[in-house]
Amino acid sequence: MKIKLNRWMGFITATFLLLATLNSCVKDRNPSATDFSGLKDHVTLVGGGITNFSSNNIRFSGDTASYKIIADLASVNLPTNPVNVTLAVDSSLVTAYNTANGTNFLPLPSNAYKIANTSLTIPAGQQYATTTVDVYKDKVDPAKSYLLTVSIKDASGKLLTSNLNTIYFNIIGNVIAGDYKWDFTRWSQPSNAGSPDGTSFTGRTATFVADNGNQVEVPSGYYIGPRYVISFTNNAGVLSDFSVKLNDDDIATMKAAGVIVTDGPNIIKADPTTGEYIFQYKTLTRYVIDRYYK
Repeated sequence: MKIKLNRWMGFITATFLLLATLNSCVKDRNPSATDFSGLKDHVTLVGGGITNFSSNNIRFSGDTASYKIIADLASVNLPTNPVNVTLAVDSSLVTAYNTANGTNFLPLPSNAYKIANTSLTIPAGQQYATTTVDVYKDKVDPAKSYLLTVSIKDASGKLLTSNLNTIYFNIIGNVIAGDYKWDFTRWSQPSNAGSPDGTSFTGRTATFVADNGNQVEVPSGYYIGPRYVISFTNNAGVLSDFSVKLNDDDIATMKAAGVIVTDGPNIIKADPTTGEYIFQYKTLTRYVIDRYYK
């Protein structure tokens, strides 16, 4: 009996020592581990900062372009009280951006946009609050570049981060961007002769949307509307070296649907003086021509 008791006591002692050792190891690890309890709450704008500049490019598919503005509370625990966030447009950041990057963006005119609400509330128990900004196509010059810099000015005393405190909504100007009249003609292959068939039309409107100062995109009238990517050189206002291709993503979508481009696209005409551009391409079954003109 005594031997059994000694064995039992030895087991308890060994277990105690093991637990003590493990506890000591955990304590030894803590000083070099990340201690989240020491983090201070701070508020950012989702998609904010210079690194997200390109993802905040404003592109018009209609008369109005709408984008979300999301204030995010970064905290270890959900807030027990509401957090009030005040937004404002800070046009001084446009000058600062131009100086730092050698660009010539203009502040977006005040009549060219509307922020639905500049006073947001992140409710207790949540971490987000959202509003929207609408930008009006007819209030901007497509040949000019604009910046709309929306910043957090206050967040109930929470910390603000300088690199994520502002969203740089931007419009890239391009001298040939803007609205054009649009004719589309389609013939059946292989003869490419006779009367146009299918979805041919005249006098519609299409928009040359700027990718940057030397490239625009505009949809074709055929099938899913693959986008022409039009590039050119701008030398002190003299435009030359025009080239055209179809958007790679659109080609992939067409291939997935069994529509294969066999030739082109090719430039039939590209005249920035008169504002007339004509492109053509062929698929296995169709011959397509798109004409854009002022």
